[in-house]
Amino acid sequence: MRKQNIWKYINIGTGFRYLQEAKKGRSIHGDSFILENIERFSENLEELGLPVTSRAAYDLGSLYEELLETDEDAKLTEEQAKALRDAIMTLRPTFAAEARGIFSYIVNEKRISTEKLVGDITSIFSPDVFDKISDIAQYDFKEAGRCVAFERPTAAAFHLMRAVESVLKPYYKKYTRPAQNGLTWGQMTHALKNKQRGKKPNPTTLNQVDHIRVAFRNPTQHPEKIYDIEEAQDLLFLCIDVTNRMVSEIHNK
Repeated sequence: MRKQNIWKYINIGTGFRYLQEAKKGRSIHGDSFILENIERFSENLEELGLPVTSRAAYDLGSLYEELLETDEDAKLTEEQAKALRDAIMTLRPTFAAEARGIFSYIVNEKRISTEKLVGDITSIFSPDVFDKISDIAQYDFKEAGRCVAFERPTAAAFHLMRAVESVLKPYYKKYTRPAQNGLTWGQMTHALKNKQRGKKPNPTTLNQVDHIRVAFRNPTQHPEKIYDIEEAQDLLFLCIDVTNRMVSEIHNK
């Protein structure tokens, strides 16, 4: 996946227009003049993944090297202007043919912005919570956010179940001494519900964890459930909420 600002696509079009309309007397050096526009145009070809057009821009590259040797106050001659126009017009069919095979996919906005879902899932949690969960839980929440953004809701649900179970393990160990390793989600919640002595977990938090297990984790784990994008977003909010609750209890002395 590559984040690409659409201005690059607009900018390469304006570069084409500027260069194909080059006329005698236009400045060669300086900001926004001929050399800078050729540089920007070539960079855009590379960044937008147009290698065929880049290779076909041989004449433009040769002309660039020639213009680079001119004086700082040089202006295009009629011959240079024509050579530049010809180089661009020759390149245009190649560019058009290659560009027709490249597609951009625009995602639909969700209840949480795409920017947060893809690159800033941390901001959806309560302050400092995300940094306190395990690396694997962080990974799964990040992946779940991306799956929601790109409308892979069932995949998002898988990652969310993994994330919550990763947080549940230290939550279980907070209240159980000695804690057993290798227990299932159900075994951990059962042990916490049946705890008789010592400090007990918040019943609201525990009930929510068990609700996620019964209503979502088990159907998701087995081939019984296909999520739509609205269900996946609801589940994301639910899992973040219960994670906030569990982390708060884990670190509450």
